[in-house]
Amino acid sequence: MNNFKVAVVIPTLNEERFIEGCLQSVMKQTFPFEEMDVMVVDGGSKDKTRDIVNSISEKHPNVRLLPNPGKIQSIAFNIGVKESTAPYIVRLDAHASYCKEYIETCVKHLMEDPTVGNSGGVWDIQPQRPELVPEASAILNQVKFGIGGASYRVGAAEGYADEVPFGSYPREVIDEVGGMREDLARGEDNEFYSRIKKAGYKIYLDPKAVITYYARDTFKGNMKQMYANGLSIGKLLFIDHESVGLRHLVPLAFVISLIGSLILGCIWTPLFGLFGLALGTYLLADIAATISACRKFGWKYLLVLLLLFFLVHVSYGWGTIIGILKR
Repeated sequence: MNNFKVAVVIPTLNEERFIEGCLQSVMKQTFPFEEMDVMVVDGGSKDKTRDIVNSISEKHPNVRLLPNPGKIQSIAFNIGVKESTAPYIVRLDAHASYCKEYIETCVKHLMEDPTVGNSGGVWDIQPQRPELVPEASAILNQVKFGIGGASYRVGAAEGYADEVPFGSYPREVIDEVGGMREDLARGEDNEFYSRIKKAGYKIYLDPKAVITYYARDTFKGNMKQMYANGLSIGKLLFIDHESVGLRHLVPLAFVISLIGSLILGCIWTPLFGLFGLALGTYLLADIAATISACRKFGWKYLLVLLLLFFLVHVSYGWGTIIGILKR
């Protein structure tokens, strides 16, 4: 273990469709594979995820399968940090694959600049299969109106950023600020990044570190994911409001405007006009964003994107409300 320079932590739960591709991309890195301590930290998969990882481990002893009784990603990350002595920790997602320079690029920034406490790259978002809804889901994740316009989603120049996907960290930074909060099933990275920045470190984004991320492929999958993300934002408002950006609260404002105007309309019927105003304003923005996306990606996605935008925004906003109520 003392020879490993990088600990690669990959939380998993039922990722049989993606874990092999993820690990293959790790093995093809320009950073020496033999210097990586690769840990797949599994939350109790019921599919073939564990079998696939065990099969790879038989050929590559530095690939390990570790149990995660807590199931969630923050606990998986902390387990990986504790199980290795490598000076750099790279957190990967099993639902993605990574360009061959990814780990070398991220670690290089950590080694060259001691003020960088987290480095990462950008997403190349792809559909899981060549069908209308999966392809529209990938488009949703690439446009600002869809999922908020984070720089790593929509493209950004190299430099300091507010956030990066997944992240890479010097062990000494984790030792200083502590691990990820294990009471957060989602949004743990937002809160973790906030602590890193409060400790005086910077986050560095390099577009040369490309992550091929596979978007959810159904309406239900997108709604479930966005509800969970919104739920985490509601909780984070009480834990660390500085980790929540204005863009995270826009869906909340939209859903509250709809619910509030309906309630007011029940009290005094003319106020139902406020509901029409709120919904009409949103639909105009939805239509404009959909037309803009279709001009770039194709008109066959018109109806799907119109509906998908609305469903994910309502799901996110409603999740935030429930997160606030649950504290």
